[in-house]
Amino acid sequence: MLLDNDKFLTKMAKAFEDSKASNTVYLTMKRRKSLYHAYSTKKTRAAEEATERATGDTVMDADEKDKEYSTLIRLSSGTKTKLSTHVQPHDLDRFMVQYTNIIKINMDALKKKERKKAAKTATKAKKATA
Repeated sequence: MLLDNDKFLTKMAKAFEDSKASNTVYLTMKRRKSLYHAYSTKKTRAAEEATERATGDTVMDADEKDKEYSTLIRLSSGTKTKLSTHVQPHDLDRFMVQYTNIIKINMDALKKKERKKAAKTATKAKKATA
């Protein structure tokens, strides 16, 4: 569901609160090239992708270098909640401040990484020899 920025942030905070018990929240962020991502042919798109993979650079026309692009941000919480918003370049700084504040507030719900026993014994052995 596509929402405006403020509603997205409100629903994002609610999704984090709901997920503290059992769910996982996935956040993705990417630049939008255009509104419709239309390519003239499949061959053109395949050629551009091959060039990007080979060189590691994105192919840009002279016009595209000066353009500002919106950012697509998605939130997914299992199969229940799927939200997205488009952030315009002039709103990005304000949005990111609020976005990071919500993430920081909800960091306490993160799980610590489970380490293997071998890694624990190796670190203990290093400490004992030092």
